[in-house]
Amino acid sequence: MNETINNKFKDRLHSVMIEKGLWMGDVSKGTGINYEMIRRYAQGTAIPRNSNLDKISKFLNVDKSWLLFGTGDSKAKETITNKNENSFYIEVLDITASAGAGYLNSDVMEVIKLVEYDSEQAKTLFKGVNANNLKVINVSGDSMQGTFESGDAIYVDVSRRSFEGDGIYVFTFGRNLYVKRLQVIKNIIRVKSDNKLYDSWEIHEDEFDQLYIHGKVMLSQSMLLRKHG
Repeated sequence: MNETINNKFKDRLHSVMIEKGLWMGDVSKGTGINYEMIRRYAQGTAIPRNSNLDKISKFLNVDKSWLLFGTGDSKAKETITNKNENSFYIEVLDITASAGAGYLNSDVMEVIKLVEYDSEQAKTLFKGVNANNLKVINVSGDSMQGTFESGDAIYVDVSRRSFEGDGIYVFTFGRNLYVKRLQVIKNIIRVKSDNKLYDSWEIHEDEFDQLYIHGKVMLSQSMLLRKHG
């Protein structure tokens, strides 16, 4: 299949994953397809065939013709339903992102609880971002010290799965999950720590296929709520 079909498939896959609040590990666990193959599908470097396409479409509850070619109707359903009209619920995931030297995480990310906000408060804090596109995870390590501390909760907009200007992102590089500041300089992505004791490092163009951005950090919370963009 050509690059255009790959990219359109990737876009449809992303749209359903975002709508349902799913990450690659969730799809891998739910379908039984190995993580590396799901990552390739999500990056548009491969297209699922036959049984894998059936597994993915069944797990996502979408028509496989729509997923592959864009024909027919998507049957995707939201995974979060607000329990009352005046509340805004955000899922807290059982996963830790490294703000240190790199923390190898499980592919499985389970929801452990919901955080509830008043709808008006949520509009102010989250700038109109849909609840399905927000996830809360915890930080491990001290490389982002000064911005947030180990154990802080970070609020991640998982609809922002590509680089959208300098900022703090949650991303996988290789098999490690990080929360770091990203900056693009020409054809290089610089990975920066706010703790000056940690050196910056670089992701070069020939390594971009190892990079997957899960989302951009909007807020962090420990004793105080701090805005990051």
